[in-house]
Amino acid sequence: MRRRMAWHAMPDDACQFTPRGTVLRPTTPNVLRVYERATSAERSDGMRWYRDAHEFAASLTDDVPTAVGVLAALSPRMPWGRNKALASDAVARGYASGALLDNVAKADAILSGADPLAVLRGDKVRNFYLAILEPDSHAGVVIDRHAFDIAVGRKTGDAARQALARKGMYDRFARAYRRAADAVGGVTAGQMQAVTWTAWRAA
Repeated sequence: MRRRMAWHAMPDDACQFTPRGTVLRPTTPNVLRVYERATSAERSDGMRWYRDAHEFAASLTDDVPTAVGVLAALSPRMPWGRNKALASDAVARGYASGALLDNVAKADAILSGADPLAVLRGDKVRNFYLAILEPDSHAGVVIDRHAFDIAVGRKTGDAARQALARKGMYDRFARAYRRAADAVGGVTAGQMQAVTWTAWRAA
């Protein structure tokens, strides 16, 4: 029998926003509910996702931050398999191609020695970089559409998810995942996000 996670509400769990009159709250209990229903296979896949991504980046070059930066730069609107293939080609050749021009330019800047965090834009992309670079820490929490819906406890749409653009809102969603990871113990925030993401999509 799975042990239910205890959670005591904190002030940030009362955070709310109102897209078109609907009140939604990103909460730690919402995240924990999805984690608890994940199957063993879903937990296994999620627990190793960012570690596997880190090891893939390390297989491309000894300069792991650069490889991870290229992965992150090319990631928007890109399936993961294609993302890896483009990053592999870019690191091998020394220049990127095959993605949106702005993202290719960012990847090229990173390949030329720029600090990835000085080049990458957007909370999700920067957190994707951190989650892969430091898979054993709470450093990066990727809040995409699925992670957003998990945290508010329901499927939403683009209008509701625009709330992430509000100042401080992304951090509040990420905090819900970090607290969920702390409540479980032995799990990073990135692993919590990946496990729940996998379970949510499979439901």
